[in-house]
Amino acid sequence: MLLILMFVPAVSWGQITIKALDGETSMPVDFGLLAKGEKDDTLKLFSLNGEVTFKSENSQKVTIYAKGYNTQFVVVYPNTKYTIQLQRNYYVIDEVIVTDIHSKKSLNNTVLNISKISAEKIEELGAVDLRDALAFENNIRMSRDNAIGSSGLTMMGIGGDNVKLLIDGVPVIGRLFNQLDLEQFNLENVKQIEVIKGPMSVIYGSNALAGTINIVTNNTNTKPRFNLNTNYETDGQYALTGTASKSFKNHFVTLSGGRTMFTGWSANDVDRTFDWIPKEQYTGRVQYSYKHKNATINVRSELLRSNLLDRGAPLLPYKEAAVDQHYTNQRFDNSLSYSNKIGKSSLQMILGNNNFNRIKNKYYRNLVTLEEVLVAGEAEQDTQTFNASVFRTIYGFDKAKTKGIETLIGFDGNYEVGTGSRIKDSRQEQLDAALFASAEKQLTSYALIRGGVRYAYNSAFESPILYSLQTKFNLPNSQILKVAYGKGFRAPSLKELYLDFNDSRHEVFGDSTLMSETSHSFTASYLKYYTKGKAKMSTTVDGFYNNIENKIELIVTGPIQAKYGNIGKYQSVGGDISQKVLYKDFGLNASLNYTGVYNGVEGAKKEFFFSPQVVVNPTYSWKKHNLSANLFFNYFGEVSRVFSNTDSANVNVQEQDAYSMLDFTLNKSFNNKKLRVTLGARNVLGVININANTTEVGAHTPSTTFISVSPGRTYFINVRYELFTKD
Repeated sequence: MLLILMFVPAVSWGQITIKALDGETSMPVDFGLLAKGEKDDTLKLFSLNGEVTFKSENSQKVTIYAKGYNTQFVVVYPNTKYTIQLQRNYYVIDEVIVTDIHSKKSLNNTVLNISKISAEKIEELGAVDLRDALAFENNIRMSRDNAIGSSGLTMMGIGGDNVKLLIDGVPVIGRLFNQLDLEQFNLENVKQIEVIKGPMSVIYGSNALAGTINIVTNNTNTKPRFNLNTNYETDGQYALTGTASKSFKNHFVTLSGGRTMFTGWSANDVDRTFDWIPKEQYTGRVQYSYKHKNATINVRSELLRSNLLDRGAPLLPYKEAAVDQHYTNQRFDNSLSYSNKIGKSSLQMILGNNNFNRIKNKYYRNLVTLEEVLVAGEAEQDTQTFNASVFRTIYGFDKAKTKGIETLIGFDGNYEVGTGSRIKDSRQEQLDAALFASAEKQLTSYALIRGGVRYAYNSAFESPILYSLQTKFNLPNSQILKVAYGKGFRAPSLKELYLDFNDSRHEVFGDSTLMSETSHSFTASYLKYYTKGKAKMSTTVDGFYNNIENKIELIVTGPIQAKYGNIGKYQSVGGDISQKVLYKDFGLNASLNYTGVYNGVEGAKKEFFFSPQVVVNPTYSWKKHNLSANLFFNYFGEVSRVFSNTDSANVNVQEQDAYSMLDFTLNKSFNNKKLRVTLGARNVLGVININANTTEVGAHTPSTTFISVSPGRTYFINVRYELFTKD
């Protein structure tokens, strides 16, 4: 880094001292700074405390050029000391993230391993729901249950039951088979999606062993806004969503909602059943924000309703009738949040309530008259209801009163009630409450450390004390190193404990004797920014290790039957390398990860099954024409999955073939970017099913020899119109 001094006339000789501080950390920039004097061409090195001292007889205009920082100008005078705040300027866009509960930080200035999916990236993908948005994220694998029309994920080799999903920091409930359906979350009025890979149990409690996904919405639009978004895909998917917002001085109101429709898909027309069942979904959201001085109040209400139809095959002998099952999922989320800056301290409070209903109705359908009649029997018609209340508060102390340590204390309270005929004793409840604390200290300009501890009470299970330690090091030449450890805990859910789930293709039974999960997780991340000619690049290398005791998984008990059980030890280990390149109008994001999983079911060998994943996303923009082309490629290597059954001393190993997904999109904006059209093709390679061969060692070995991953190649068009007006 070079300090260039350009002089203007002044009056007398004297000593000048300049101290350079990092604008984000207020710590001395104590490496690589150089200074050049007026009559002395010798380069002078800044001291380790970020200072340089020299003599001059005149005032001087000083221009500071610092690699990794914005250019800074200042006029200095003899016999004076100056402190300069240098603002970082990373080669890759480094926007503020909000999931970190400490003071607002950039992606590169937080100790957490966070990736961000921007609204622009969501548009490039032509994404309609959360599944689309995460489909090409590194170290995330999607899964789909066609029978219930839901999508889940695996992160770093750990299932979605250990991934916490938040909307504006408020936890979401409504899990089927303990995974939230990613297709239930449309992306209308979404500002960004933040993905934390690594243990977050200390801060967010249960279901955060593998990581956290936070959907951040737009709730402070400063001018009136209206947009309408429509999407059509050739596999029978339709979507229409919209947003309207208006500000009134310090008041902000946003209304958004939409309808998505999937008509169903089958590989053949042998009978009336679907490989991918039809689904109709409605969403609506109301948001209100009020700001006064340093205080902000946010209110959000969101409604989701989805209808699914599982058509049965014609009944023998005459095939004049069939039995259909209708499923209705309803989720109603409400939240109230308050934040305030009290002097140099801060207060955040969140109150939330989530209500989730799943209704099953079985009908006898006459295929000649098309008449439908409810099937008799209480067991054939049922409703399960889950209601959860959340209270969360965080207080951040003034650093000046805590010896420069950014200290937070918080309280979490979660109360959930489940009712329904398929829940043991028709009603069950669970309370979880916790106190947690987090402290962060900038040791030097290049060393940041954060520690956390959580003490929890669970009404049904003994909760261990959780703790975490995260570090971040700013190294010379635009390098960043992060190392973290965290202990996690997950109590069995009400579904795992007490719910007997039943439909035409599943029979899943809870187990009230389940034990809670505990985990130990280690992560490390290395990031380097650099340039080569006109190309700006960054390289990231990540590694992780997770060890989960008493892992809860489904144990096969019949052809379509399974029950929850503890399998003992579960481990995942792996690493990945990612490369980003920006050269003029060309961009490239590419990554390779290699993940191994050990599933310690009884009788299993101590063996890790490894699988690679490759993600490649090249983009090219013609900015003059508001046009961009994007290619999204995802290669999933062969996966071996170990599972247990109840009639064999051995274990089953299912081997799933490798496959690739390739999407292409073309984005064009018109009318000053008010109108945007996206044309695209999904699953260009036309993958529908992949082989899934299982080593048969018991009578209850699943009979399926393939897994359906997609309805094949589809084409889509997405049109978005956005209107801005003046206040």
